[in-house]
Amino acid sequence: MKYPTMRFVFDRKHVATKNKKGLVQIEVTSEGRRKWIGTSVKLYSDQWHEKRKVVNSLNSIQLNAILDGMMTRLNEFILDLVRNNQQFDFEKLNAFLEKSTRSDSFIEFVRTRIEERADLEESTRKQHRTLLQSLEKFGKINYMDDLTKANITLYDEFLHQQGISQPTIYNYHKRLKRYLHEAMKFGLLDADPYIGLHFERGKFEKRKYLTEEELKMIRTCKINMPSIDRVRDLFLFQCYTGLAYADFEKFDFGKDVEERNGKYIVADRRKKTNEDYKIVLLTPAIEILKKYDYKLPVISNQQYNIMLKVVAQYAGIDKNITTHVGRHTFAVFALNNGIPIEIVAKMLGHTNIRTTQIYAKVLNSEVERGFDLLESKIKK
Repeated sequence: MKYPTMRFVFDRKHVATKNKKGLVQIEVTSEGRRKWIGTSVKLYSDQWHEKRKVVNSLNSIQLNAILDGMMTRLNEFILDLVRNNQQFDFEKLNAFLEKSTRSDSFIEFVRTRIEERADLEESTRKQHRTLLQSLEKFGKINYMDDLTKANITLYDEFLHQQGISQPTIYNYHKRLKRYLHEAMKFGLLDADPYIGLHFERGKFEKRKYLTEEELKMIRTCKINMPSIDRVRDLFLFQCYTGLAYADFEKFDFGKDVEERNGKYIVADRRKKTNEDYKIVLLTPAIEILKKYDYKLPVISNQQYNIMLKVVAQYAGIDKNITTHVGRHTFAVFALNNGIPIEIVAKMLGHTNIRTTQIYAKVLNSEVERGFDLLESKIKK
């Protein structure tokens, strides 16, 4: 039996220039007949190399991965025919393409990018996989040409029907937009269907934090288990620095801290967002570092959160304490003590001050303090 040959063909219609893009296709040849399969990858004339494929592009690696993935799936299709002793014909190829290998698969694009991205923490990667699962369950956004205003609106309705909160739905849209814009950047999609659409952010739940009294209870309670005592110290270090788990996990006193005018200053970038942050180590944080010879006894995030529940029991606090609570406690403590919200945002490494404002909403004490100030002015 004879089986087809396949190769990549760039700009078959000779339209590409340095200012105009041409299409990359896969040419399938069998017994004198040819079929060209579109890849949705479009390039300028100086961005194609016969052996290396996509060159001279910031997205060369990703685009070549898309092309290689398509060719691999076609080769697997041919191998299946060989294994089953079946003859190749273009009707079988067309059926295969229609069924499973449309070249403009948005789902496959998102799946590939989630696993390729080096900037994602594993916890964040899991959230992005959840987006992918929801798109697959929705079932109406599979290919690039499915990305329409109508389908995105239907997707929003679908998410609401699942009983998901509005802030979470907003995050689904935010992640979907991210991959949609990447597809546009790679030349796989022409227009942004989100333009003209608006979805509410929704009201986020109040951030959990410890009061000053609760923080004191944790600091002063007697803990007779060394492992739990170390977890208590890690948590207190978070409360006095505002560092997220991923950032204090990689904290290195020798590399990250600069001593200036008697102060220990940390200027680094958040691992999660790559945003700059700047803090000064407060006395309690320095005391904790001294206790461990300036090397924090970090454990896994999962174990840390489990053992924090034991810390809460020792302290007699009826709250679900997690790694996030330490960071939130620092934010509320700073705002409660008059630190301007713009400065707190810089301390926390927030990319958007609206995130910091979520903490400000819980500060009813500030409202009362404001009225006390007005009362004192009136009485003068």
